[in-house]
Amino acid sequence: MGDGPISSTVQAWELGLRLREHRERLGLTAAAVGKTTGIGGTNLSAIESGKRRLTAAKLGDLADAYELPDDERADLEALRAQTERREWWYDYARLYSDDFLRLLGLEAGAEKVCEYAPDLIPGLLQTADYARAVMRAGTPYIRPVDVGPRLETRLARQVRLAADDPLRLDVVLGEAALRQRVGDPGVMQGQLAHVLEVLDRMGDHVRVRVIPFKAGAHPLLGAALKILSFRSNRLGDVMYQETAISGVIIDKRQVILESTASFADTFDRALDDRDSREFIDAVYHEMERY
Repeated sequence: MGDGPISSTVQAWELGLRLREHRERLGLTAAAVGKTTGIGGTNLSAIESGKRRLTAAKLGDLADAYELPDDERADLEALRAQTERREWWYDYARLYSDDFLRLLGLEAGAEKVCEYAPDLIPGLLQTADYARAVMRAGTPYIRPVDVGPRLETRLARQVRLAADDPLRLDVVLGEAALRQRVGDPGVMQGQLAHVLEVLDRMGDHVRVRVIPFKAGAHPLLGAALKILSFRSNRLGDVMYQETAISGVIIDKRQVILESTASFADTFDRALDDRDSREFIDAVYHEMERY
């Protein structure tokens, strides 16, 4: 099994990939597997992509079909058992799209996230007051009654940053993210102070850089995205691209390679770590005049 943080979403994904590898090793089609296991092609595809859970019995049927040795069967069953974990984000499923729920699961099991945030502070770094103001501005897409549960979700995601095996986070903030008024000046000051505090406490695994307006055009101009990486060498990177009202998970290798290169270029063009802190601090003090 892969090392690193445990998330049922990530474990299901890895289990599916390993099962697909075994099927392809034997040259079996989904239809052929279906005849011997009773698992239809659509269901098998969902299992192999980690989007459908397996029972122990059905895993046993697949292991028989793939002629797996006992040690591999045991390893796969251990993975499968972890997919049955009751994760915290399941309690909020009614609030979010399938892709965003999957993002929560992937983020919970990721080793690193690289995020470009052009005009809002990322959710992993938001204060409760700032997040609440963002959500209230999101109506009619967000009902007032759902603000509380959505806020709980956002703050629960941040636990990974302070875990024993913490999420590594690299962020590029557009200058607009620091200057766009969200809530009143006190909310903004609290938010900027929080970013600086996170850097002070977690600077060994959290980096935030600012790309100012004067930097001009850069490869991610007009985008808003995050790229998630995982410790297991079986799992490739995935990207989440979002708009004001929706988001989509992308796993196309070429798109992710190009986006990763664009993020690295933008990260290098941004102010360095020290200058970024000073820039955030300067904007914080500017807020005192409003």
